[in-house]
Order: sequence, then structure tokens, then C-alpha cells
Amino acid sequence: MVRPYMRIWWLPLAALPGIAAATAPAAPPPDGAALYNQRCAACHDQPDAASRAPARAMLATRSPEAIVDTLDKGLMAAMASGLSREEIDAIATYLTGKAPVRTAPAPAPLDPDTAAQCKTSPPPTLAGPRWNGWSPTLDNARYQPGPGLKAGDVPRLKVKWAFEFPGGVGSQPVVAGGRVYLGAGGGRVYALDAATGCMHWRADVKGGVRAALSVGPLAGPGGSGAGRLAVFVGDRSGGVHALDAATGSEVWATKVETHPFATVTGAPVLYRGRLYVPMSSSEEISTYVKDYRCCTFRGSVTALDAATGKQLWRTYTIADPAKPYRTDTKGGQMFGPAGAAIWSAPTIDPRRGVLYVATGDSYTDAPNTTTDAVLAMDLVTGALRWGRQITADDNYLVGCTGKPGQPMACPQTVGPDHDFGASPVLRSLPGGGAVLLAGQKSGEVTALDPDRKGAVRWRAKVGQGGPLGGIEWGMAADATRLFVPVADPFAAKAEAKRGMHALAIADGRALWSSFAPDPDCKVAPKGSLVNVCTAGLSAAATAIDGVVIAGSMDGMLRGYAARDGGVVWQVDLGRASFQPLNAAKPRKGDTINAGGATVAGGTLFQVSGYQPSGPRAANLLLAFTVDGK
Repeated sequence: MVRPYMRIWWLPLAALPGIAAATAPAAPPPDGAALYNQRCAACHDQPDAASRAPARAMLATRSPEAIVDTLDKGLMAAMASGLSREEIDAIATYLTGKAPVRTAPAPAPLDPDTAAQCKTSPPPTLAGPRWNGWSPTLDNARYQPGPGLKAGDVPRLKVKWAFEFPGGVGSQPVVAGGRVYLGAGGGRVYALDAATGCMHWRADVKGGVRAALSVGPLAGPGGSGAGRLAVFVGDRSGGVHALDAATGSEVWATKVETHPFATVTGAPVLYRGRLYVPMSSSEEISTYVKDYRCCTFRGSVTALDAATGKQLWRTYTIADPAKPYRTDTKGGQMFGPAGAAIWSAPTIDPRRGVLYVATGDSYTDAPNTTTDAVLAMDLVTGALRWGRQITADDNYLVGCTGKPGQPMACPQTVGPDHDFGASPVLRSLPGGGAVLLAGQKSGEVTALDPDRKGAVRWRAKVGQGGPLGGIEWGMAADATRLFVPVADPFAAKAEAKRGMHALAIADGRALWSSFAPDPDCKVAPKGSLVNVCTAGLSAAATAIDGVVIAGSMDGMLRGYAARDGGVVWQVDLGRASFQPLNAAKPRKGDTINAGGATVAGGTLFQVSGYQPSGPRAANLLLAFTVDGK
């Protein structure tokens, strides 16, 4: 960085007649190998289940641009904090052997990287079939009552079109007014035509995007605002953006949370002019940040005026800020309590005037009662109505095992890492009343009574559970059955419950289980989040009448009969090749994780690919229709 006094000194000299400006010695280029060793090697040179990091050899298969996207706006942005553009480029060059190509973002609606520009772009609407947000309904049941498909049509689904996007894991696609809206890990937001896949516009936001988008009127709770449609986007740096749905231009942007590890992974929910934003964190990986004094993050929900982005209220999942509570083995100050991140979309309950969120684990040993819990907050004021902690003392940071040699920031008592990563599902009971269904990484489902401050109705153990195991991103439910996908990537084969399971909503009784077959290791070793080959179901499930749909970590997309779990349809995305509308050559699909399928207007949309694109496979949005027509 050139300091101000240096600029004052040399600019006049260069302008004086007869005096040539002295040429300062060129600074040596950044040392990519040294920077990698300082920032990255601790995880990637010796990856294991605790670090959850892809091996360095896997990183080398990616494009340099993909590495830059991950460090700039993706999951590793916090680890790259303070690095210059040149230093990030140097790491990417060192890992891949190629220098990244930096291009200035094109203004919406044009995208120089695609030949799929729509010839005409009618004004956006909310009319017609839609799946808007994480679930088509506020109860987060992920059940589409009007899919435009019958159960008998599902076995005939074939890809109609494909669209490639860079930057790693994409958001779950949403559908409204004949358009598909998609966010990508590199910070790009797309508006595509649902029928043809052509692009109406592309926008670039400052942070990477993985949370599902919401589309709705740009009007606040008091009726303020012009009322035109906006696309509401949460980013991985703790910010929220409102983009004009017609052009992609930014209307407003709000930095909801300034904590360096803050991130939005759960979809912001729009309801009656308020945008409810859940806040999560990657502070769990701070164990590998040199001299970082953990931990200070606490989850929250913030209500924003949809018209202006102005904060209306904020409620933290841990009421009081972290305080000094102990020192590490080298005398460094540690802080707590911390954690209770909200990984998933809030569930709205208009009848009771509340929203429900499920929280993650604790990062410290400092006692608390709101981690691994379900909380109910007042929709208007944000006041905490009630909370129910399911697992106490689940103190966990990545890399912490309780064994000698673990990072200094680790809790003294290490928990099992049993976060709630899935949104609570609210359903009515046939005999009256309601039930709130919470799926946990322990592999358990807990049914709570929202009319009795979250009193437990029943509990059912479905998966083995553990880090990245159990129930990860989302369940689905019809009127009487809860469909539970289970990942269990690290569980022993004899103990793992990988696959789809169905429970009776009324009492938790097991109805059926459809266990995953042995995985296809052509995809998972190089494409999954960790260096394992697994057929576990980590991504969220989706239900229509008679069928539940879910993708697996080995790239298989399946439809299960809702009555008995029989597989009625499957496609292997890792083996199939697809011709993206915006790419010159066919690309293979990849692992399926996080966001599930969305179904609207007779089309099933699925994102394939969890990591930044490499030479072997791509990040794709696939549109399936009956017979591909």
C-alpha cells in the first residue's frame, strides 16, 4: 500500500520540467507458497474428518478463478482476511499452476460469459406457479401442493436445459412469474427464464451467495416503498441486498452483521413487508487462524424494512455479548459464551404471531441455554417468547477432538457437534393443535408443542449422527408423514442409516426406511465437502403428492414413493453429461448437497456441485421436465 505522504512527495517531481521521476525498485511479487503455508496448509495438507477440508491435491484440480472466488467471497473469505488482491492471486497461482484471469463484472443485464441472453424480457411478476424462498409455504414443510407434475410423471423426468455457473455451491433456485432466480458462491445472482433457461440479467453482489433468495414487493410493513418487485439476497459476509427484479440493479444493501466470521446461509424470509434475516457464522473454523482469540460470535435474527433495508429489530440467540472467561495454554484470553448460529431459514407462524429458528452448537465451555435449541420470537418486536434446548454442553470447533495436539482454542470439554442445520417444520395435527418438527445432526427428530412453550411431544432416532452426519439441511412433510434424509458420512457401515426415512407426524412412529446403496465413488472423492465417498443424503428433501425427492453426496438424484420408500426414479448426475446453454462443451454433474429440488410449473430444478468448478465437473442448474419437453 502506498502511503499518503509518499504520493505527495513523488507526484510533483514527476511533473517538474527536466527532472525525471526516480523509478522505485519493484516490490517482489507475493510468495504464494509462503502465504498458503501461513493461511491454508494446517487444514489442507493433512485433511481429516475433523478439519473437513479438501486435500491440497483436490485444490490443484480447480481453476485459479475458483480458488480466488472461494478466498474472495466464499467459505474461506475469513481465512483470507487482510490479504491483498495480489496475494490471493498468488495463492491461486501456487495451487493450480495458472494465474487467475480477473475480469471486471459486467453491468446487468449483459454477461460476457454466456451466450444464453434472452431476446426479450417481459416485466417480472409473482403470477403463476412458484416456489419462492426455502419452501413454497411459510411452514418450511418443503411440500409443493401444486407442482404441475403427478407422481406418475416423475419416472419420465429428463433434463430439458442446463446452465453453468462459477463460484462453488449455489443457492437453491426459486421460481416466480416464469423466472428462476439463483445465487452463486462467487457473488453472482442470475434471473433465468424458467421455460428455456435463457438469462434475463446477471448481477454481482459483494459477498458470495448460498442462501435461497426471496422475491417480493419492495414495500415495507407500513406500506412504504414503490411496490415494485425485488430479489432479496443474503450474502456470505453478513450483508443483505435488494435487487430490482426487472434489471438486477441494487436498490439497497445493508450490512446486518459486522463480525468477521458472519455469514448468511439460511434464506431470509419475506412476510408482510418485513425481511427476517437469520445469521450464521464460520467462526467454528477459527481454530486455524493464527492468534485469533475465540469466540465472540452469537447468532441472531434481524427484521429489516423490505422497502429500505432499515433495521426494525434484532434478537440475539445468546442474550449477552461474550466476556473473558478463561485463558488458553499459552495465556491467551478466551471469550464466551458464543455460537448458537442459525444455519437455516426461519419458520413463520402467522396464527401465533411468531417465527421459529433452530440453533447450532456452542463454540466455548461458557454455559448457555440456547445452543442446539429451538427458539420462538415475536414477529413484530423480536421478543423471545420461549426457547427449548435439546442438547446441552455441545461445545465444538472444527479440529477439536478432545485428544492431545488439538488447537489451543478448543473447548476443554468437546461436544458431539449436533447442530440443528435444518429449518423447523410446522404442521397441523389431525385431532387439532400443531407440532413443530426439528431435525438434528444427532440423527434425531424432536417434535415440540408450540402451544406449550416447546414442550416435547415425541423424539425419534433416525440416523447415527455426528459431524456432517444425521439430519443436515432439511426435511419435508406432507399432511401425515415427515420425510427425513440422513447423511451419516463417517458412521461405520453397520451403524450408518444413510438414506430416506419416513415418520408419522402424529407420534414419530417409523413408517419406512429406504437405505442408500453403496456409493458411486466416481464423484464423491473429488467433489464432496470432505475426502470421503458416501451416498449419504445431506441435501434437503422435497415432497409432492406421492413422491419425495432428494439428492445424495455421490451425485444421485432420486424420487421415492411417499407410501413405502420405493425408488421410482433416479439419475446419476456424476456420470451423465449435460450441454449448458452458456458453455461451449458438455459438462458432467457433481455431488448434491445443501439446497434441495424445487418444483413448480411442471419443472423440477436442481443444483449440482458443492465445490468450485474444476476440470472434471461443473456447478450446474438443471431443469427436468416430463420427457425433457
